[in-house]
Amino acid sequence: MSTKPISSAQLAVTSALLSGDSGALYRIAAGLLDEGVPIETVLFDFLVAAGDQVGARWQSGDYLIAEEHVATATIETVVSLLMGSLDQPTEGAHIIVSVAEGDDHSLLSRALAAYFLFLEYRTTYVGANVVSSDLHHYLRSEGPEALVLSCAMTTHLFGARSAIRASHEAGVPVLTGGRGFGQNGVWATLLGADAWSSSPHGAPSIIETWTPDIDSAESRAMQPSADLLQALDSRSAILATAQTELRRRLPGEMDRRLAEGLDLLLGAALAAELVDDSVVLREMLQWQRSMLSAQGLDPGDQVSGSMRKALNDSLPWLGHRLSREMDATS
Repeated sequence: MSTKPISSAQLAVTSALLSGDSGALYRIAAGLLDEGVPIETVLFDFLVAAGDQVGARWQSGDYLIAEEHVATATIETVVSLLMGSLDQPTEGAHIIVSVAEGDDHSLLSRALAAYFLFLEYRTTYVGANVVSSDLHHYLRSEGPEALVLSCAMTTHLFGARSAIRASHEAGVPVLTGGRGFGQNGVWATLLGADAWSSSPHGAPSIIETWTPDIDSAESRAMQPSADLLQALDSRSAILATAQTELRRRLPGEMDRRLAEGLDLLLGAALAAELVDDSVVLREMLQWQRSMLSAQGLDPGDQVSGSMRKALNDSLPWLGHRLSREMDATS
């Protein structure tokens, strides 16, 4: 189908997003459906794509955090309204959709839940940042055919691994998706996922045709080393040390985004160790440098320098990895 209806509709989207006008955005989405645009196109190529654009504009400094939150909440409201207009089947395969523990990015998973429901799967959306132990009990009680798990950032790969293990222990196979699993889903397999979908459009067809083997998938999963487990236990202390160092370098009240930057960088360093792939850390350094610079927050890479100092003082082996990747990306 031609993309002309979507291209025309996009001209009216920006004002609706920034004003938080979910009613206006819903009418645009409903109008596209009335014109014959497939619901998956409206969900993924219009609404989720709009969310991606909002995130990109925040990263480049065009949007304030508040503006990004308003726009994203408006999109999620419309996705929820579309899902609410669909009837829940009483029979058929049951799919549970969730987000990796620690990950608050819920737009993609919410749109996926709406799409599965449209395809007449019994669909339950459990939301973002679900504690894996609770997820395990819920999956065991519900007994779905599959868990569909999204992960938006590599910093949440530990949470993704925890959710996958919890699902497998409940006897439920896991289909994964999202940027957090890396190019071509390379880290999804390392975390024990039964399958990975490169596109939300293709997720249902994978579940319709796959023959998952939970035991085999679990046998492929990377297991954290003793050193990595020690690092996880020390995470709070490392962050506190890094924040102290950053305050020394940048006196004054710390911007919350800088504190979050330290947390994201440490998460990426730990995730790189988990999957034994420095690309995780390298990409975070590149993204964070660009984003913080665009927002005028980090002159001279003070965030990464502060984290390197904290790691060198407590976990030199991890500090060495960070130093190597900082040099490689400078």
